[in-house]
Amino acid sequence: MSQNQNIQIIEEEYIIELFRNEYSDFPKGKLLKTESPDFILKDSAKTAIGIELTKLHGPVSSKENTHLTSKIRGYQTPEFTKENIEFTINAKDIKLPIYKQKMLNQIWLLIIADLIEIPVSFNLSNKLNHWNFFSGFHRVFLFELRSRKVFELNLSY
Repeated sequence: MSQNQNIQIIEEEYIIELFRNEYSDFPKGKLLKTESPDFILKDSAKTAIGIELTKLHGPVSSKENTHLTSKIRGYQTPEFTKENIEFTINAKDIKLPIYKQKMLNQIWLLIIADLIEIPVSFNLSNKLNHWNFFSGFHRVFLFELRSRKVFELNLSY
């Protein structure tokens, strides 16, 4: 295993633990690190939830991003737009047939964002409450790292 893969695994485990601590409805159970999806939560002998992690993707803003998390493996947070969230969801929806082979009861998508450039007047919760997204995932979350807030996105199937 390469050093970059080890760093990615450590980063994913750190983020899922942050999410687990911040999301009050996170089910109890054993969290297993896997690949495709990134984690499987077994909360009973009969129930398993797959959780795929991804960073918010889309065109990077032209502003120089100097925040620490933007430096991790060259990642820069793109602008926070509905289109970038849709782009990120669609990129992972393509992989759903692979995840479904694991016979999971639910499959969640956790989108990670470090939204340091949002204007003060921008109400993230208000925006997300008014936006609907199409996805085959059972639940999709946006986890904003700076504020450590969890937002469940409105989904249509």
